[in-house]
Amino acid sequence: MKIRSNDELKRFEETLDRCSASVLLVTPDGCQYDLKEPAGRILGIAEMLRENEWDEPELFTTACEDEMLFFGMLRDFEKKSA
Repeated sequence: MKIRSNDELKRFEETLDRCSASVLLVTPDGCQYDLKEPAGRILGIAEMLRENEWDEPELFTTACEDEMLFFGMLRDFEKKSA
């Protein structure tokens, strides 16, 4: 997942704050960041802001309801870009 604007960043952080369990970001080279931890959040978001058109980090949640929060956020991003 990539973050491409300030609005996306704000919405991503709001969604992350609503999550109840761990949210992991895994980069294409295998680095893992727990976005619910302060240092992991900073480093992970930096990875998501990086300009790289081919490789995107992936998000993984440990709770189904948290996954649904992110699906809703992504659906809203798609609506805005359409």
